[in-house]
Parts: sequence; structure tokens; C-alpha cells
Amino acid sequence: MENLDVVVENAHLVTLAKTPKVALAELVWNAIDADATSIALDIEYGALGAPERITVNDDGAGIAPDDRKQTFGALGHSWKRLTQQSPGGRSLHGERGEGRWAALGIGDSVRWTSVADSTADGRVRFSISANKAELKRFTVSDLTAAPGARTGVAVEITSLSQRGASYVESDVVAEDLLTTFALQIEQYGLDLSWRGQHLNVEALKKDQVDIPILIEGIDDPIVLTVIEWKSPVQRHLYLCDQAGNSLHDMKPGIQAPGYHFTGYVKWGGFVADSSLLTLEDGAPEPIKSVIEAARDALRKHFSAKEEERSARLIKRWRDEDSYPFREPPKNKVEEAARGIFDIVAVAAAPVVEKTDFSSRKLSLELLKNAVETSPSNVRHILEEVLNLTPEQADELSDLIKKTSLGALLRVGNQVVGRLEFLTGLEEIINDRELKKLVTERRQLHRILAQETWVFREEYALTVDDNTLRTALRAHTQLLGRDDLAPSDLDAPVTDGDGRVVVVDMMLSRVIEQSRNHREHIVIELKRPSVSIGKEQLDQIENYAQTVAADTRFAAVNTTWEFWIVGDEIDSRIKHKFGQGNLADDVYQDYIEAGHHVIIRAVTWARIIQDARHRMKFIKDALGYDPSSEASMEYLRARHGKLLPTVLMPVATGAPGNAEQTEADADSAILADAFRVPMPE
Repeated sequence: MENLDVVVENAHLVTLAKTPKVALAELVWNAIDADATSIALDIEYGALGAPERITVNDDGAGIAPDDRKQTFGALGHSWKRLTQQSPGGRSLHGERGEGRWAALGIGDSVRWTSVADSTADGRVRFSISANKAELKRFTVSDLTAAPGARTGVAVEITSLSQRGASYVESDVVAEDLLTTFALQIEQYGLDLSWRGQHLNVEALKKDQVDIPILIEGIDDPIVLTVIEWKSPVQRHLYLCDQAGNSLHDMKPGIQAPGYHFTGYVKWGGFVADSSLLTLEDGAPEPIKSVIEAARDALRKHFSAKEEERSARLIKRWRDEDSYPFREPPKNKVEEAARGIFDIVAVAAAPVVEKTDFSSRKLSLELLKNAVETSPSNVRHILEEVLNLTPEQADELSDLIKKTSLGALLRVGNQVVGRLEFLTGLEEIINDRELKKLVTERRQLHRILAQETWVFREEYALTVDDNTLRTALRAHTQLLGRDDLAPSDLDAPVTDGDGRVVVVDMMLSRVIEQSRNHREHIVIELKRPSVSIGKEQLDQIENYAQTVAADTRFAAVNTTWEFWIVGDEIDSRIKHKFGQGNLADDVYQDYIEAGHHVIIRAVTWARIIQDARHRMKFIKDALGYDPSSEASMEYLRARHGKLLPTVLMPVATGAPGNAEQTEADADSAILADAFRVPMPE
């Protein structure tokens, strides 16, 4: 027996004691490099039921006895440095001579017992021992004759660390061995087993494909091998040498819901800089580009598979009428929602497909509603209702969160509704007969009170169809004025002739950059058939003067805009607008008694045009241009109670009876435009 002391810093040797996963893998790699065809890993338990010993037995060529002292007596010395292939023609995994310390990542004591052929002594047996307490020392036994014994190495690891014991008792060991050595199991016909379980790649895999990767400036071949498994596995992307020997494993970093796979990037360029592979995305070029290209190839591969699988499933669901969407998407918002639903539904298909038709239809409808209305509930449905694993549910719900689908749908549906409203409003404004029938206060005003974005996006409705006294209360509350007594606020606001002023709407906003600055817009609406003439202009000017003259409205940093809205501006007063540097719709812009006052005359056409302009970018992005029919449907659905109704029945005479009254004719026009059923 002899002690071999390695001349190297102890601190460096500590870093070579790898994680339990890497330690087991390193022992298997050594067996593969020794041309083993059978490798068995097992656990032996102690009297108290705790794991006591890990064994790794192989039938390879064993450790060369003639070179044992050089091999274990110096860091970096390995027979693999002298050749690129094993005697059996296998591509070798390592050559730095560091793997012998890796096993100490599982337990404190390791013993290798080798049976191999010696040049001088024939077949012999010997052992080599290592202990974590003395990392620099290996103890090598004397050679003993072993005629007729099978060659190979038996490794025993004892005094297991807590981390080592925990790992070997976990459920992931067999999976780690399967995914790490899948290519070698198939290529060399290995019989690799863990605790008696033989890892049969052919029986466990669902599909396998080799994908060439081309990168400008790299001539050496790069191949991505993708193995898809029948059962769930932890995903890995292995960075390998050209023969498929793993040098580093990392997460693939792609979304592929419902697919269980392992990727192997095979490239000879990884070998020279293998120490840099742990940097992964932070690795220098060209390693970084190869990793990115491999990920891109994975995405494209599974995207293509998903399209094929999705098309087959969705066709079957459509044929049996369980698919919850009946009509094609109308715009890009609905198209996005449909796309996300298809991804989630197809990923959940293994569970959904096991149910009967009624349950399948209900499950798909639940998913549709969750995706469209509450993406945050998707995970609950996937996990609790469809019984997906937490990992599968997390991946799918993360996908929806990353798309910001909830926000997209909320904004998109709001924009679609607004576009439809504008088209419907335009129908009313431009139709000669319709605009005669719409009244400003009872109908148009009540509708616009719910659609104040038409005037200015950033303003909110403060006062709706009320006196200026109500506006005063709202104004003082916004400003936080406590200098006015209750009696001041209760007194009516009257104009110069003593008449109480009633306003249609007052919109208000706070300027975020200036906390004390408030802006109000007082809007007087005229029915679409009424033009803005001198009388209407005098009316809105009277409102402005009333506010300016009332000291209770006085406040610093407050702007008041007064709008009169009508069909068109009378040509006889057009010269009053846009004077000096004023905008073309501004009649007056002045400061009086602490008020900044602006008076505007705005046509319905201008309001619709400005609103359309504000939404043009989103409209173009959505690819949605509402039809008149869709717009009327929106108005009926949202404002049906406020639209004109048919008040008088159609005469019961013969068809084409000319006795129909003018009111009947008006009602018929509205009924046709809004599809209001005519009374029988």
C-alpha cells in the first residue's frame, strides 16, 4: 500500500468536489470512456434506513494498473490526453484528470476497486481510496492477481453528505441520468441503470430530430439534437462536443408548453473553452452566438410542431362543436386572444382529451372566458380544474402574463368600442333625417355623458346637466377651498339678467406637473340639426361671463373653456374666430378676475375628426375599421335606453298605404337605422 500526494493548493482541490448530480455523472463518464457496456448505480441503506453507501459498477477496461501512480499522483495527468478515442473507438469525455475528485461531492470517502490487465502481471485487482479530509492524498493498494475476474471498476462512496444523501433519494436522479446520457445510451448500446431501473431511451422517447445550425463565420458543423419524451422531464440544453459528450447543461430558456424535451448542441468549438460554458448567456463569442442560435432553432422547431398539432386538435374540436369560437376574429385584438387561447388549450389537450364531449366543451369554454376576461385566473383553472401539474400551469400562466394579454384585451376592446361609437355618432350627425330626431338633452346629451373621451381624453365628467351652482360646488371641492361658507355654496349662480344658468356638462382635470392647477371644460350641446349662430355664441359667452363675474369661482391656476357644440358654424359669425394668434375654433381667450377663459365653437364633425385622429395609431395597429352595422349594434347595446324609440304604430292599412303620418315616417327611419322592432 502506498500514499500518493498531489502537489497542488488545497483550495483548488475543494472546487473540484462537484455537486452530487455532476459527481454521479462524472463516474458514469469515466465508465463510458473505459468502454463499459453495463453501468449500474445503486444505494445501500444502513440499519436505521438512511442511505449509507453509493455504488457504481461497470464492466469496462478498468483503471490501467501500470499507470496508476502517475494517474492519481498528479493533477492534470490523464491517459486521455494522449489519445482522442478509447480502445473501443469511443470519443473521450475528459482529459484534465480532475474527475477523480468530483465523487467527493456526494460523500467524504471514495474507493475505486479496479480489475484490469497489467503488461507484466496479467489481470490484477487493486484499489485506490480518497478522503475529503485529505484532498491531496490518494492511497493505492498493492496489486493482487485476479485471473478469470471480469474487468471493470467498482466505486463505493460512503459517509454521505446531507446534500448527497438528499439528492440520491430524490426522484430526479433517474431523469438526470437519462437526459445526460441519452445520446451515449443509443450510440453505444449502453445498459445504464439506477437502483435496478434500466434507462431505456428508445422506450421513453417520443421523437428525435437533428437540426443543422448555420452561423456565419463558423465552419465547423453545429448540430442540435432534440429528444422529445413521452413523460414530463426537467428541460435541459446540453452543450456538448462534436460527439455529443456533455460539457455543460443549462436551461433552454424557451416557451414550449406541453412539450417534454432535452436539447443537445453538438459543436467541437465548445471543447477548447469549456471552462467558459458556465457563463452561458454571458459567454464570449462565438459561444454566445451558438447558444442563441440553438435557442432560436428550438423555438422554430416547437413552433412548427405546435402549429401542426394545434391545427389537428382545433379541427377535431370544431368538427365536434366543442371549440368555443364560432366566428373568425374581427380584429387583431380578437386574433391575439384567439392565438393565446389556442396555445393554452392545445397545451392542456392531454387532459382535456381524456374527458367526454360535455366536459371537454365546458373546459374549453372556461379557458376561453379566463383568457379573455381574467388571465390571472388561468392558472387556477389549469391546475385545479384540468389537473395540470403546478409546473405546467406556471409555464402557461407565465406565457399569458408575458403577453400582457389582459391589458391588451382591455385596451383593445375599449378602442374597438370607441371606433364603433364614433362611426355610429357620425351616422347620426350626417344623416339628414336622423339628426332631426335626436334631441340634445334627452338623448344625445345622456349618451355623451358616458362617452366623455370624445371631447378630451384626459378629462373626467364632473357635472352632468345641472346648474352652475352644482358646478361651483364641484369646482371648490376640486380646489380644496375652505374659505367659502355653506351659505355661499347654496346661493344660485345667475347671469346678468338674474336667470339661473344650466350647463350640459362640465369636464375637469388636474395638471399632474402642477398640483394646484385645475382645468374645466363647460360644454353646451346642440342637437345635430342646429347650427351655431349668433344666438348660440351669445349663450356660451354668457356662461363664460357669469363664471368670470362670480367671485366664488375665483382661484389661481384655473383655466375655464366654454364650448358650444353644433352642426356647423353660421357663415355670418365665422369671422369672429381665429383672430390674431388664436386657434381657428377659438372665439375669445382672455384673463379676467383671476380666470383664464377660453370660448370655443366646435362642430360635431370636428369633434369626431379629432377623436379619430387621437386613435388612428391604435386603429391601424388593430386593423379594425367598424362597419355602420357594427357601430349601430354598439350603440344599441351600450345606449339602447337612450336612443329614440318608436312612439307611434304604423298604420294598419294595406301595404303601401299612403296615410302614414310624418311622425310615423320619422319613427320608421329610426327603426331602420337602429333596428328597433316596429310595434305590431
